[in-house]
Amino acid sequence: MVSLVIVSRSARLAEGVAEMAREAGGPELRLAATGGLALPERPLGTDAEQIRAAIEQVYSDDGVVVLVDLGSVVLSAEMAVAQLPPERRARVFLSSAALVEGAMAAAGQARLGNPVAQVLAAARGALATKGSRPQAEMPHGHVAGEPPAEPGQAPAAERQVRLSIRNRLGLHLRPAARLAWTAGQFRQAEIQLRNLTTGRGPVDAKSVNSVATLGARKGHEILVSAAGAEASAAVQALAALAEKNFGDPPDLLIPPAKAAPAAPPAPAAGGGQPDGWQGLPASAGIAMGPARLFGALRLGVPTNAAEDPAAEWQHLEQALQATQEQIKATRTAMALRAGDMAAEIFVAHALFLTDEALLAPTRRRVFDDHQNAGAAWLQTVGEMAAAYRALDDPYQRARAPDVEAVGRQVLRNLLGEAARTSQWEAPGILVADDLTPAETARLDAHRVLGIATAAGGPTSHSAILAQTLGIPAVVGAGPELLALAEGTPLLLDGETGRIWANPSPEAQAEFGRLADRRRAARAKALAASIMTASTRDGQRVEVAANIGTPAEAHQAVEMGAEAVGLFRTEFLFLDRQSAPDEDEQYAAYRAAAEALDHRPLTIRTLDVGGDKPLPYVKMAPEANPFLGFRAIRLCLARPEFFKVQLRAIARVAAEHPVRVMFPMIATLGEFRAARALLLEARAEVLRRGQRMAERLEIGMMVEIPAAALSAELFAREVDFFSVGTNDLAQYTLAAERGNTQMAALADGLHPAVLQLIAQTVKAAHGHDKPVSVCGELAGDAQAVPLLVGLGVDELSVNAPAIPRIKQLVRDMDYGEARRQAERALTLESAEAVRQAFQAPRPAG
Repeated sequence: MVSLVIVSRSARLAEGVAEMAREAGGPELRLAATGGLALPERPLGTDAEQIRAAIEQVYSDDGVVVLVDLGSVVLSAEMAVAQLPPERRARVFLSSAALVEGAMAAAGQARLGNPVAQVLAAARGALATKGSRPQAEMPHGHVAGEPPAEPGQAPAAERQVRLSIRNRLGLHLRPAARLAWTAGQFRQAEIQLRNLTTGRGPVDAKSVNSVATLGARKGHEILVSAAGAEASAAVQALAALAEKNFGDPPDLLIPPAKAAPAAPPAPAAGGGQPDGWQGLPASAGIAMGPARLFGALRLGVPTNAAEDPAAEWQHLEQALQATQEQIKATRTAMALRAGDMAAEIFVAHALFLTDEALLAPTRRRVFDDHQNAGAAWLQTVGEMAAAYRALDDPYQRARAPDVEAVGRQVLRNLLGEAARTSQWEAPGILVADDLTPAETARLDAHRVLGIATAAGGPTSHSAILAQTLGIPAVVGAGPELLALAEGTPLLLDGETGRIWANPSPEAQAEFGRLADRRRAARAKALAASIMTASTRDGQRVEVAANIGTPAEAHQAVEMGAEAVGLFRTEFLFLDRQSAPDEDEQYAAYRAAAEALDHRPLTIRTLDVGGDKPLPYVKMAPEANPFLGFRAIRLCLARPEFFKVQLRAIARVAAEHPVRVMFPMIATLGEFRAARALLLEARAEVLRRGQRMAERLEIGMMVEIPAAALSAELFAREVDFFSVGTNDLAQYTLAAERGNTQMAALADGLHPAVLQLIAQTVKAAHGHDKPVSVCGELAGDAQAVPLLVGLGVDELSVNAPAIPRIKQLVRDMDYGEARRQAERALTLESAEAVRQAFQAPRPAG
């Protein structure tokens, strides 16, 4: 009889599933369950030695089916099987089918005495009956393959497609991550890529590093080959992704490496002698301030042999998991500050941690060569970085530091070393050997006036993030830069790549005048964007900014924002161990309002929970956090916690034009409850003797179809609507926006989404209430004429997009836009809408 082993990260879950499987399999079924770590209270985790012992306990020559959770459990189980004698190893099969249903179905088939292939098929079929894609059963050594075939069954035919690379930068790291992630969704297909132009390959399409190091540049042709039960679906999905430039926008602009422009005369140092460095310009702007040294990162990786390979691997798995959580937090914070595009690099970084191109060689070094985990991981990361540096394209070569940065982050967690931080009190110019993207993403633009690095390049992701954050930067200035003493006065020009130490007062004045001239030139160039936007036939459309920190309010004003249509407040609450108090929140909101210089500031209340948990707010795990206990739902359940934020907002509203907006409203009762808490908070502020505005405008996000369908009811009570098209598309089309495979479906230009926007506008205007769109659709050149045609009053976009969106509005005719919008509502798909209305080009 085939025997079963149940493996989960939770010991209690494993034993509970085993209890049900025993009932289905009867007393003769040999079954073992294991989960958790061999520590007090059995914390979550997996132990390869425990799994191996469980397999040995119930081993049968008829076969052993090991049913596992996903993720690290699979790796631990594979490691356990690798420790078995070869004759037993061949009779053990891993299955990642649904744990409960799969175990019960497999137990029933084993009870009947059926062969291992039928037991595996039953486990797979149990998952299929739930409406999910069947998962692949994995004989040891196959990360993704077909389940064992029945006798006489032929393997699925291979499917192929040729794809042309149209991305300006080729398959650089972000599109490579999208391709690998999409391929990884097809567990029952083995997918390979070959670069037909260069002959490189084939490589595993599910490995982000293998895809990125394929060296596929613009104009190259790649061959996708897939075999297995899901081969056809996989090929179709990758072809669809290629049609969308692998997720890259058509106008992706990443500045190429360039020679430094002619620099102004070198300023004299305080002692009369020039003292400076010539580096590479990475982010424009002039910065003056004291040097703030960001110490070199030195990790003492041990060289001793691994006495217990299983323990070494377990420690590495824990470090990988910790790094995964850190990268997720960094991505969330960066998305709030600068939008999803800037944050997407961290999606690729997260994929590194599950990439077999890194894990498999490390695993061999630990188990076969008996290297310790740190040394094995470091050697593998070094080889992968070398593979990137061997590529022909300089932009793709510049991705090597990304692999090294993630590698060091894992090592820090493995060795228990703290990350470098830049939390000095007084502002200054950060001086470092180099910066990782994660370190750059954490920089505070208030304190970090500029960046000067000894190494690095202008096309690194760190440089790109510095540009996004608006921090002047010079890179590649040479190792002599690191000899600077803490506090040395510096002058940095991010446009010429020059850095000077100890500049004289005359030099500081000279560069102050240069900075003024550059600001004047930018102001002149932005003059048109500072003007209001109206269509050719006079329809006024307000263009506002989405911001994630007070510092970004300054950039919004510079780019011509007429208001802030969305101030995301999550930056105050995330990545910390306690909630911000009222005064801290008040200071942050007031700083943003002051930067806007009397322009309206719309503050969205806290939108966390579910997929963005807070460590200091107790929340139960959720199977589907996007539909769960988050945003306004979480805040209403914790009124005292919520009122801290509401009081801070109310205090700022007494001094500046501030509006408050509640997220994720589904019912009128939720809006009324939130409004009541705001009124309570205002009353509490008044009782303390503090000033209060006579009236505070209160609005709501339209992110849930129910809100749009009930817009007529809401319009009687709200002061304004703001449509969050990202979530509205996700919830309308049941397509998670973070799922790359669903990207084509989760398109805000789908006529169903446009109809919900139209219904919201009609209801709002019937009560003289304005409607804003603050989702990514507001910055989509194809969508802008349709949104304007639907009657949207305000478009709120990321600050750099404001000049372009204003020009698009000025170039259009409102009457024609209305006719286009009416036609779009009658089309059958987002693709049909995009084909019918090609993106307009701004004049000039």
